Amino acid sequence: MSPPTYSHKKLCPLKNPSKELRVLEIIDNNHEVIECRLIVNPENEPYATLSWCWGRQKQKMKKIRIIQSSQPYEFELPENLNSALKVLRDHSVFKIWVDYVCIDQSDYNEKNNQVPMMAKIYGDAERVYVWLGEEKDDSELAMNFIRNRVLNLGDFDRLIRDENAVSEWRALSALIKRRWFSRRWIVQEIAVARTAIILCGQHEIKWKDLADAISLFNEVETGTRRISEVMKADKDLKHMPDFFGEVSALSATKLVEVTNNLFRHLSGNGRQAQFDLEYLVSTFTTFDASEPRDTIYALLAIAKDTIPVTTLKTDEIKKWTWPDYVKQKLIDQLAKRAMSKPYHVDYELPLSDVYVQFVRWAVDKSDKTRALDIICRPWAPETELSAEQSDDDEVKPRGHRRRKTNTKRPKEEGDDTLPSWIPTVARAAFGMDGSGQKMTRKNADSLVGLPPDRIYSAAGTRVLTENFRIEDGVTKYSDDQRLDGQHYHSMFVEGFILDYVKELRYPSQQGVIPRDWLRSARRGPLDGELSDEFWRTLVADRSPTGGNAPRYYPRLVDHALKQGVQGDSLNTENIVNWGNCSIVGEVLRKVRSSIWNRKMMRTGSQSFGLAPELTREGDLICILYGCSVPVLLRKFTKSREEVEEEDVQRQKKQKEARERKEREAARKISQIWRDILVTRKAAASSRQSNNPGRKRKQGPACTTRRKKHPKTRHLHGSQASMRASSDSTSGAASSKSVNEPVEGPVEATDKASLKSDPCTYYELIGECYVDGMMNGEALSRLQSSMLFEIR
Repeated sequence: MSPPTYSHKKLCPLKNPSKELRVLEIIDNNHEVIECRLIVNPENEPYATLSWCWGRQKQKMKKIRIIQSSQPYEFELPENLNSALKVLRDHSVFKIWVDYVCIDQSDYNEKNNQVPMMAKIYGDAERVYVWLGEEKDDSELAMNFIRNRVLNLGDFDRLIRDENAVSEWRALSALIKRRWFSRRWIVQEIAVARTAIILCGQHEIKWKDLADAISLFNEVETGTRRISEVMKADKDLKHMPDFFGEVSALSATKLVEVTNNLFRHLSGNGRQAQFDLEYLVSTFTTFDASEPRDTIYALLAIAKDTIPVTTLKTDEIKKWTWPDYVKQKLIDQLAKRAMSKPYHVDYELPLSDVYVQFVRWAVDKSDKTRALDIICRPWAPETELSAEQSDDDEVKPRGHRRRKTNTKRPKEEGDDTLPSWIPTVARAAFGMDGSGQKMTRKNADSLVGLPPDRIYSAAGTRVLTENFRIEDGVTKYSDDQRLDGQHYHSMFVEGFILDYVKELRYPSQQGVIPRDWLRSARRGPLDGELSDEFWRTLVADRSPTGGNAPRYYPRLVDHALKQGVQGDSLNTENIVNWGNCSIVGEVLRKVRSSIWNRKMMRTGSQSFGLAPELTREGDLICILYGCSVPVLLRKFTKSREEVEEEDVQRQKKQKEARERKEREAARKISQIWRDILVTRKAAASSRQSNNPGRKRKQGPACTTRRKKHPKTRHLHGSQASMRASSDSTSGAASSKSVNEPVEGPVEATDKASLKSDPCTYYELIGECYVDGMMNGEALSRLQSSMLFEIR
């Protein structure tokens, strides 16, 4: 008879899951089945942690035995984790925190409380052990190569030219492409670790040594491509010109670069986060998570704008000689300020709500001239299209594209879908090839770049306006019946229509400049002067670093175009890999990063431009205030019944919001008066104790009645309380936290009168480049602003 299944709640419950943690104690034996205990770790008791890869696909499961009160219980875990525990046992590591075992994965409340503790759990651990997996693909050779040759800097220049080191470089490349390096949680786990040890099979290496080797490899390969030249000369590799692919875009490279700069180290053991959440989420697009909500949650503890920071510690304040009630007031104020911008973690929220929450956060925190860049930059994991729709633009040419998330909402809220303004990593610039061996380009670079940088300023100095808001609802009575019953999120944003797409050319495949693009390259005859509009469009009028295009670019582009066969497409890859002019190759790399999978377009005003692959003729080119680049929107019309239903839903939600505000305002006003009474009572008590001989003057009982303020005579309930609060500024304002200003009447006053057309909504197709309209020039064409509803 097999042992019973282990239950966290029954056998090892956490009384306070936001502060306590369990650890796994591995029993020191050589049994085939791992035996261990699970205990609530006493405070300050040393332990280690394990960083490992859950994997994308469902793994074969293994059973371990957890002994509780001498009774064995069975617990299933992935085979990969079981192997890691055996290696840890072999290395005499017996007390370890492992997320899969130490957190009850079936308890969402526990997960919601334990996830915010992850940085502390890994930061407090004596060591973080990293499990890359079993030994394979010459992993032992790679680890010895790092220790004995790569970090031997006196011999490094000779090593990068050594034709006999091909197998070692190949082994190193395979090692740093293992699945662990693309796991999103590892960013936090490595960044906060005191000491990290890499385990691969039975072999180990310090994380610092591996990180330095990756940095050196990236520096040489990205800057000079010398190692690629060595690999290209090897006939066993069939003289492959780009064996390593884009090393700088590898997850391992990004991990090393970002974790090295993630914190500014302060005196003692202190550290200060350097990057905000928007930057981190936008940077780690090649990192994935088995739980899609962890796209955001895995980075919260290392972002500078989601970590509560207080410079004064409670213990320090308590030592001061100030009166106790003053010290307590200061402690309370610091606690409120530290928690003034918490980021809510909830694994039970529908996925679209989690992503919309992040977009709201990014918009709120960003420079308002580029706050909407987040809707152009790919960051969300890929989701499945609904069964009726396809990625093929020709299959359903007129339908509004909705992406289902496969997460449940309450039945009355419909099927969960992502709006078009949450771009997925399907549009990201890089991804692993089909073999998983090489990071390759799959799309052009995003035009908006990474925050806080701003490459363009299409809206000039126009900022996100007060008209911005996000609403949600359920589609009903749509002319497109496939959309009925689907939940939607609408973003309302101000801007104007600049132009429209009049003509489209074939998309650039693999960075090739198509034949029909080249017909527009020159003025007049085929050998005429290169058009300024054409070469600027090829490079999106920017250098690789985001600055202005250098003056020699047209000469180099012209030279490159002459290398192709007249009348045929230009294969830029051949010139990059085999051309005899390296600087032309560098310019063509910039061309490839701008045009890959984009279409060339002509606008209604005859401007050149670059557009996403799914663009259609007739799509609108728009400027949104608060977005640094133009965007393409596709217009859709609602049915009359759909408009009426949305109005009913909107009024219902507005009523519920007003009622919530009224309750909250009444609660806050009540709390203010309670604080005032407590303060007055404390002050009176203090005066009484300081003057014990002085008798209080007695008066007739109940003869003094407090007069009502004349302006509140006819007000009742919460309205009277709010008016009284606003008139009592000397008392209420002084006792109110600076983070919680006294609220006025709850009826919202609409400061901006601009309204959207209730019969129309738009789909965001994506960002676009319009020659001569990227630096505020479009404002000269502005006639009137409008409010777009984008779904």
